[in-house]
Amino acid sequence: MTSFLLPLAMTDGAKVGIAVGALVFIILFIKLIIGFIKFCFRHPVIFIVLLLCGGLGFAFNFLLAGILILAVLAGGVVMFIFNEFG
Repeated sequence: MTSFLLPLAMTDGAKVGIAVGALVFIILFIKLIIGFIKFCFRHPVIFIVLLLCGGLGFAFNFLLAGILILAVLAGGVVMFIFNEFG
């Protein structure tokens, strides 16, 4: 029940900050998936070597963590602009 009441208790700045963070994450995640698909078709030999050696999963997770960090920073900057931390 509290998960339904939490969005009602948040202020407008917090909602905008979370929305911006989610939007940045969605856009960058889609770009990451498209980039990996393009990489697979442009460099099939390197893709197969990375796939067999486990480097492809490591690279994907490393880039996904970078995307999450950027999304959190973007949401935090927007919340800071709306003075939600004070």
